[in-house]
Parts: sequence; structure tokens; C-alpha cells
Amino acid sequence: MSESESEDSIKSAAELAAERAAKVTEDVASQPESSEAEPAAEPFPVEAVQKIASLSEELESQKDKYVRLVAEFDNFRRRTAREQLETIDLAEAKALSALFPVVDNFERAFAEAPAEGDWTPSDPTAFAKGVRLIREQLRKVLSDAGVEEIPAVGVPFDPNVHDALTQMPHPTTPKDQVIQAFASGWKKGDKILRHAQVIVSSGPAA
Repeated sequence: MSESESEDSIKSAAELAAERAAKVTEDVASQPESSEAEPAAEPFPVEAVQKIASLSEELESQKDKYVRLVAEFDNFRRRTAREQLETIDLAEAKALSALFPVVDNFERAFAEAPAEGDWTPSDPTAFAKGVRLIREQLRKVLSDAGVEEIPAVGVPFDPNVHDALTQMPHPTTPKDQVIQAFASGWKKGDKILRHAQVIVSSGPAA
């Protein structure tokens, strides 16, 4: 091989290497850039941030109102229960205090009576009159308190208000009518305080 041909071969090899390097560079340049990092997030709208803050503030306000409302209701319940108990106590005290004069009159009526044994009042007529007045006074106390005596003798037997102790024949009283009240019954309004204990007629004897 001559010197000229040798130079041409070397040049051709150099040119080929240069072309290959250029091609590699072109290929690398033509490839898309790596996207290893996540794209940056879009900024949150300012209006949305303000709306969330406003709703959070309103929620806290409503929560505070609810807590205060529960506390106020609990205080109201306690106060109402206390007032009801006080009202009941006052009503009981008023009813009991009305009985004190009746007890005083009983004490005066029996002031001369001995602690034990039989006793005849020095003035039986006045004593009987005084006891009758005490009875009327006691009935007035009950009436003022709204307590009424349940009708018994001469009325038809009613298991709702009467408690039959026994039944016996009676010459003139029809069957199932009350002929005697062993203990008076009492009511207040529609509420039965005590049933009347009665004896009921079974009609004329056969």
C-alpha cells in the first residue's frame, strides 16, 4: 500500500468515527428529557383557603353554643326539680299546719281526762258539743285542701270507690247497695285517696 492510499484509509476511518460520534450525539439530543421529579402542584385557590377557615370558625362557634345550651338546660332541669320539691314541701307544711288548731281543741276537750281509766266529763253535754265542733273543724280542713268524702250509705256499690268488707241481707235495702260505712272513703279530684270500707246488702232475706 502506498503512502497516499494509507492516508486515505486513515482519513476514511477518522471520518467514519466522527460520523458515528455525531450520530450518537444526535440520538441523545433527540431523546425526551427524563421526568424523574413530579411536576409541581398547582397552587391552592385563595378563595378555597378562606372558605375553609370561615367554616372552621363557624363550626367552633356552633360547638361553643351547643355546649352552653346543654349546660343551661341542665341548670334549668336542676332548678325546676328543686322548685317542684319546694312547692310540695310548702303544700305539705300548709296542710299540716291547718291541723294544729284541731289538735289544740282535742287537747282542751280532754284536758280533765286522766291518763288511764274511764272518765266522765263534768259537763257531758258541753263535751259532746265541743267534740262535734272539732269534727266539723277537721272536715273543713280536709275540704279546704280539696279532699272530699266518698258517698257510701244508700248508694249502689261501686268497686272503683268502695271496698266491700262483707255482704249481708237487709229487709229494706235492695241488693248491691251499701247499708253501712265501716270507714269513710276520701278522694281529691279524680284521685282516690282511700276506698270506703262498706257492708253491702244482699237484699231481703229469703
